[in-house]
Amino acid sequence: MSNSQDPVLRRVRSGLQWPSWESWSDGLRNAEPFTEVSATDHESRSAAIRRRMELATPVDRGGPYLAIFADEVHERLDRELGQKVGPLSSFTLAIKDLLALEGRPVMAGSAVREDAGPEPATAPIVSQLLAQGAVALGTVTLHEFAFGVTGVNPFAGTPINPKAPECITGGSSSGSAAAVADGSARIAIGTDTGGSIRGPASFCGVVGFKPSFGLYPSAGVFPLSGTLDHVGLFAASMADVVTTHAALGHPTRPAVLPARVGVARRDIEAADPDVQTLVEDALDALKSAGCVVVDVTWPDAELTFVTSTAIMFSEAAAFHARSLATHSDRYGDDIKARLELGASLTALEVATAHEYRRQLIAKVSATLNDVDVIVGPTTPMVAPPFTEAADPALPPRIVANTRLGNVVGLPAVSVPLPSNGAPVGLQILGLADAGLLAHATCIEQLLATS
Repeated sequence: MSNSQDPVLRRVRSGLQWPSWESWSDGLRNAEPFTEVSATDHESRSAAIRRRMELATPVDRGGPYLAIFADEVHERLDRELGQKVGPLSSFTLAIKDLLALEGRPVMAGSAVREDAGPEPATAPIVSQLLAQGAVALGTVTLHEFAFGVTGVNPFAGTPINPKAPECITGGSSSGSAAAVADGSARIAIGTDTGGSIRGPASFCGVVGFKPSFGLYPSAGVFPLSGTLDHVGLFAASMADVVTTHAALGHPTRPAVLPARVGVARRDIEAADPDVQTLVEDALDALKSAGCVVVDVTWPDAELTFVTSTAIMFSEAAAFHARSLATHSDRYGDDIKARLELGASLTALEVATAHEYRRQLIAKVSATLNDVDVIVGPTTPMVAPPFTEAADPALPPRIVANTRLGNVVGLPAVSVPLPSNGAPVGLQILGLADAGLLAHATCIEQLLATS
């Protein structure tokens, strides 16, 4: 029996499409009412928002923005003058062009989506942030279909790294990281399937938070891999991440230093010397502050890589199968190659990857029962120059330390380390979101003063 005659396969394939809003049933289409604040200095709010908007640069001039919502921003500020607004009232927001916005097509950074129509509704995570007072500044570019880690995108545009102009921003959330790094966006929405928030955060010298799997709603977010996709945040500081997290209705805790810190020693040893030095300095600061720092036995990096690759590539191939068959010429060469690899994986190979994933979850969770957090370099190198972006050996190395967080679904954050040179990120992984944010905030404060 051919594949085209298999009724089960036809049902599966017919379901692997960009869904209609009617089929999204996570109960989050309507944002929660915002938390009112007692008073708002609207003059200061307006000045702060407009000042940040002046920093927003379109992608054709090296910035991250595909669209800047200048008229909408001015109209909102005028409309809300004198009203009570939410706790994010002074927060400008950049939105990765992977999320649905009512009346706008989701381009997902690809020529494949050139004929896409406008979305009928806004993704719940965006609606929730707007309801809490955040002001949407615009949409930002990304690696095509969020399926790459350099951030280089010949179709939609490639942003300049504000902290290292000759170097890549990383991806896939390239524009989100750049928008926070250039000061235009106080927060930005990104997605992370294998490190697509934490890697760009490390390269651009900002904070990148990947919450636990499913915590932030993924409805209205163009998918890559349903098993590994996470929606998260960029900000300039942990304080802004925590404020946003709380505004979204999630519990937070006061900043507290972790008592026991696990060290992913092999990740440090595999890093470049300049990264090693900064991470070791951070560990010394933690020890001096009273933390017990211990090496932990970490899962084999190669096992993590092949597990996440098999799951990610096969799920992406399934989702893009029909589109790739009809619009193969519109896909970037790198994306097409990954999709073809995913389609070539057998059912046994994919099932094996999911079994490995189950084992990795158990191993990492057991390790975190003995320590409060596990730390190591977010990426083993600083942002590579654009001249090296096409090196096929580069992407696997960029995500060498971040993919595990997606496989196990636990929360992780990248905070910038104090540096006189190019930015370097410290990745912090924990069991629960509130505890991780409390520890990461204290670590950030400690490193800033050490």
